[in-house]
Amino acid sequence: MNILLRKLILVAGLALFAHHAAAEQVAARIVKLLNPIQSTDIRIGDIMERKVVLEAPAPYQLSRTALPMKGSIRDGIELADLHIEKQENGQANRYAVTLRYQVFGHASTPTVMALPEETFALTGGPQGLPLKIPAWRFWYSPLAVADITTAKGNLQPQFKPAAIDIGTHRLRLFGFLALLIVSGLALVYYNADSRWLPFMNGPFAQAYRRIRRLPGKEGQAWKPALAALHDAFNRAHGSNLFAADIGTFVEKHPQFVRARGDIEAFFAQSAKALFADAPQDVPVFMQQVTAFSKQFRDCERGAA
Repeated sequence: MNILLRKLILVAGLALFAHHAAAEQVAARIVKLLNPIQSTDIRIGDIMERKVVLEAPAPYQLSRTALPMKGSIRDGIELADLHIEKQENGQANRYAVTLRYQVFGHASTPTVMALPEETFALTGGPQGLPLKIPAWRFWYSPLAVADITTAKGNLQPQFKPAAIDIGTHRLRLFGFLALLIVSGLALVYYNADSRWLPFMNGPFAQAYRRIRRLPGKEGQAWKPALAALHDAFNRAHGSNLFAADIGTFVEKHPQFVRARGDIEAFFAQSAKALFADAPQDVPVFMQQVTAFSKQFRDCERGAA
């Protein structure tokens, strides 16, 4: 009889051990629980976040219907958002659940409050597996120590911000504006063909305008073009300028030093056209004379 009793006790122990082993095999577990870093000086409207990483053996899955509802409020704490990420590795399912709470509680003195305890349900197996996330306590700090009357009495005076010294910036602005004006005048001086400034109406500037306004680029149009440019040289020189006097002209007007070769080329081309062979291709000849007049105008202005 004792032997039979011992055998029954042994069989019952083995069955109980197998049951516990099977239960441990299907048990869900919390892998990681991350609570908010700050647990003090929490005020109304603050956002607090908890992240729970849990794992359950397949085929168990986290039931979304058993999760707390977004927007639910418990003890002055609202679940503002809920986000789930799932990761499968064959034998187990891992879930990362992020819970974002917003504090709407009100108290006139510092009070201990708590993010509520949550219960997750895992389904899909022979039996449901509940998994509890413990509550997390923190200190709530009111905006006002007592009622609104006391808050008004404790208001601190507001000070105007210190004035910024803009002297340096004003100096830079004036310098930039001066540079902009000088640059604009320089561009006008170098490129404009108008007569509204005295220094823009030199002999070569006038010749350049006259040549550009010639009515035609054919026939005898090249003769007044040459005459206009020769007249500019004569006026700038103070008397009739001939090819032999180019060196004297350049010494008297050093801004034409770089264009001396072009001046000699122009005089040679002009002498050939006037006293030897008239230009056969008048448009090309006029383009050359126009280019010479523009170049000499730039020299006159010191832009070449």
